Amino acid sequence: MKKLVLLIGIFLLSCGSTQKSVEFTPISLANTITAVELKEHLYTYASDAFLGRETGTEGETIAINYLKNEYESLGIKGGMPNGDYFMPMSLKVSRENQTIDCNNVLAFIEGSEKPEEVLVITAHLDHIGVEKDGQINNGADDDGSGSVAILEIAEAFQEAIKQGHRTKRSILFLHVTGEEKGLLGSKYYTDNPVYPLENTVANLNIDMIGRIDKLHEDNPNYMYLIGSDILSQDLHDVSEAMNQKYVNLELDYRYNDPTTEVFERGRYRQNNYYYRSDHYNFAKNDVPVIFYFNGTHADYHAPTDTVEKIEYELLEKRTRLIFLTAWEIVNRDDRIRLKE
Repeated sequence: MKKLVLLIGIFLLSCGSTQKSVEFTPISLANTITAVELKEHLYTYASDAFLGRETGTEGETIAINYLKNEYESLGIKGGMPNGDYFMPMSLKVSRENQTIDCNNVLAFIEGSEKPEEVLVITAHLDHIGVEKDGQINNGADDDGSGSVAILEIAEAFQEAIKQGHRTKRSILFLHVTGEEKGLLGSKYYTDNPVYPLENTVANLNIDMIGRIDKLHEDNPNYMYLIGSDILSQDLHDVSEAMNQKYVNLELDYRYNDPTTEVFERGRYRQNNYYYRSDHYNFAKNDVPVIFYFNGTHADYHAPTDTVEKIEYELLEKRTRLIFLTAWEIVNRDDRIRLKE
């Protein structure tokens, strides 16, 4: 009997030891990002109730409060020094000859080992509002898709903390306003950074990742990446490695060249995408960036950019890649380096 008890004890100890030796991987966290939850968020965020989310309007106020409430429900604190979620500002919109009172939204997870080093994940919370005839520009893809992707990414990082895996570096989830007015909210943040830009290790910017463009109608398993190797080979290599290991999207880099032509609004023109979204305000301050993008489509900046046209399974896959890339950036031993 004593021998039997001893054998059972040894067996239980060996089982416990085996369980402890199983290496944690981020894929289980990435799998918490689901098409179902992305769709649930987007059907609210890009609904008529949000009035097109134009900067400085009632629609923006509805949007920023929705984002704040979601972060509060996740238990993720505000990113301002006083713990608030809103970064208030008055932005001069030159093209409209007016000054607009508005807000960025910031949420923050502090790192365990190198909290002063911060990864910033951005998407613009605004869109272009209501047409003169009353049609609402819901902006489901632009940039509802990026806004809800950040919420799901933040939830995955919070789940990691619940499982005892707080990241080494800190993460700022930054929803910027005024993008449609000229990248104004992101410029305000980089001109008045809450977390020093010299300690900002990278910026991952998500702007339209829910649709398929005409160039990929026969192969929707893609995403455009812009800027990943312009300032940092490290960042590009991490992105490639995470994609090859976990996701296997076709990463299309054609728009790394700003002179590559695209057909927009009835004519061919140089794309200049590297300069046309919020990552650029970080890049011009020597912060390595990746811009995630699905390309334009016939519903770009039109009331027809609606939730039922989003490819939710593809949005899930793209969002998981961004999360896994972020996970590696904030947990690797060495900080992402700029090119010399």
